Amino acid sequence: MEKIVNRLLGVTFVLALLFGAGAYMFRDSEHDTIAEGEREFDLCEYIDVDLQRLDVTVIPYDGEELRVKYKNDLPLLFELGDNKLSITESTEFVVSLFAGQESEFGLYLYLPKVSFRDVKINTGQGIVRIGRVDCRKLTVLTESGDILCDDMVSLCRLTTSSGHISVGFEYIVDGCEILSRRGNVDMTLPPESSVAVDFRTDTGECETDLWSGKVRGSYVYSFNGGSRSITATVERGVLTIG
Repeated sequence: MEKIVNRLLGVTFVLALLFGAGAYMFRDSEHDTIAEGEREFDLCEYIDVDLQRLDVTVIPYDGEELRVKYKNDLPLLFELGDNKLSITESTEFVVSLFAGQESEFGLYLYLPKVSFRDVKINTGQGIVRIGRVDCRKLTVLTESGDILCDDMVSLCRLTTSSGHISVGFEYIVDGCEILSRRGNVDMTLPPESSVAVDFRTDTGECETDLWSGKVRGSYVYSFNGGSRSITATVERGVLTIG
């Protein structure tokens, strides 16, 4: 009986492999919904990007229009109106099982070096990378994707459930908020900046070169008078201040 069962299992495994190979060879290429392209839009002050798992890179550049370069397994929808550009994914297509590797996908948003009013980026599993974007309010939300920001000069709210957040401040706007529930946060402050870091945590800790050792528990850490505030909530991870 045991030999019969083992033979049946072996036959089933071979048939599964043959079925998978046949499905790939004879798949309908129309269902490989890989969408890629480049778009340009007139300048507007509000930008809203809402995606499922696509990496997003925001790049300042010396131009006058909004530029978008993308590759995704779902078509993207662009809507421009009322001084706002919205970018979402189409809900009319099914993600192909045979689409390209996720590492090949991404959205690159090129922003002119001007001041924006509101920039929002929401991507569940994607990594968000942001250069020196000047806006009154910058909001980034991910589920598990990392958030990496260089030369931050905006009033920012950066939130992730389990991703890593790394933000280097060039200039601190009072009222910035950073939240990572199960990930770590790296924060770099401008030299000799006057800032108060309101560190909030459940079981996390704070590390910094500005004093020796590690500090556990919630506390407000003031540097050079603390005239501007940053709220950093790291529920279970480590906040590193440099």
